[in-house]
Amino acid sequence: MGSRILPFRHAADKNFWLDIIRGLQRLGHELEVLSVTVEDFPNQGLPLRRVPPIPIYLRPDSRFNPDHWRLAGTNNYASKTITLPRIVRAIRRRTAEFRPDAIHFIDNYGPAMAGLRAALGKTPLTVSAPTYQPNSPLYDLFLQASFLSFDVIVPFSDAYRRRLLDLGFPPNRVRCIRWGVDVDVFLPPTAADQEAARKQLHLDGDELVVLWTGFPQQTDEQELFSAVRTAEVALDKAPSRIAFFLCLKPEHFKETYRRFECDGVRVLGTADAFRTARTCADILLSPIMNTRSTAAPPLVWVECLAMGIPILTTDVPGAGEAVVEQESGFRVRSPEEAGERLLEMRSDPALRQRLREGARRIALERYSTTQILNEYVELWSGLANAA
Repeated sequence: MGSRILPFRHAADKNFWLDIIRGLQRLGHELEVLSVTVEDFPNQGLPLRRVPPIPIYLRPDSRFNPDHWRLAGTNNYASKTITLPRIVRAIRRRTAEFRPDAIHFIDNYGPAMAGLRAALGKTPLTVSAPTYQPNSPLYDLFLQASFLSFDVIVPFSDAYRRRLLDLGFPPNRVRCIRWGVDVDVFLPPTAADQEAARKQLHLDGDELVVLWTGFPQQTDEQELFSAVRTAEVALDKAPSRIAFFLCLKPEHFKETYRRFECDGVRVLGTADAFRTARTCADILLSPIMNTRSTAAPPLVWVECLAMGIPILTTDVPGAGEAVVEQESGFRVRSPEEAGERLLEMRSDPALRQRLREGARRIALERYSTTQILNEYVELWSGLANAA
C-alpha cells in the first residue's frame, strides 16, 4: 500500500518498490498493490490497483512548478489524512477476496493510522519509515500515533532505528531494512560513456563534474541555495576547472532557477539531461540542511554509489551509513567546507579514483536489492507463521 506506485520507473523511492514487487513475483509470491495516485494508468501486467486521492491545496508548495500543482495537492499530510478512509475501504474490499499474510504500507498517512488495527483486523501490519524529519513540536507524538497499529516498523537506517528506540518503541517492533538498487543494473559508466556524456554537455576540458539534483526526500529550495553557495565558493578559487549541473525533475523545474546560471553552473530540467550529467559526474553534491533530520539516505544517493559516484553531503544523523568519510564521499558542515572538498578532489586524481571504488563497494555491501528482498520475505514470512 503506497502513493504513486506506477508500472514504470519515474521517481527514485517508488522505483525501489517497483524492483521489490517484481522480485516478489520472480520468487513466486502472490501480491496485490494498492497505489494512491492522481494518474489513471494501465497496470502493464503488474498487480496494481488505483486508489484516487483527495487533493488538498493549503498553500503553494515551493518545490513544485504550477504545471504540477496537482501533485503538490496530494503530497501533504492533510490530503493523506483525508484520503486514509478511502484507503482503508479499498484494503477491506481487496482482503475480502485476496487473503494476505501481511499488509505493508510504504508511506505514512499520519496519526489517523492509529485506527488501522481496528479497521483491518488481525492481519500482520508492517510500515516503512524512511526518514525522521521533526518539523513541529508535535512531530514525535504524531509519529508514535501513526505507528501504533503496526506489528513491525521498518526504518531504512540504523540511525532512525535508534531514534525509534529512544522514543520508546520496543526492539521487537523495530527492524532496520535498508532500501537499495539493483547493483547489476546501476553500474559504473565506461570511459567511453563518460566521454560521450561530456561531449553532450559541451565539456571539452578536464573539469571536475559536480551533480546536484532536486528534490530528494527531506529537501527543498534551501538545499538548492546551499548547493549554489558551494558552487560560488569553489568557482571563486578555481574558475573553469569545475562544472556544476543543477538538475531538477520536470515537476520541480522553474525558469526562475535560470538565475543561478553562470560560467561553471548550468540548470537542467529534464530526465534525459539528468541521466547525461550523472553519467559523467565525479561527485554528487547533496546537502541536507535540517540537521535534526535523519538521512534515509535518499535513494538517489544509493543509485549514484552503485555507479561509483561518491557523495558530498552534510553531517546529519544517518548520512555516515552511506557516506563513509574519505571512502565513499565527504560529510561537511557548511557550503564553504564543501567547496574546499571539491577543490581537494579537483587537484587529486588518486583521491577521485579511491572514492569511486569506495562508493561502488558501499553500494554492493549495504544497498543491493537482492539482499534487501530476502530480508523483507523473511520479515513477512515470520509474521505470517506467527499469526
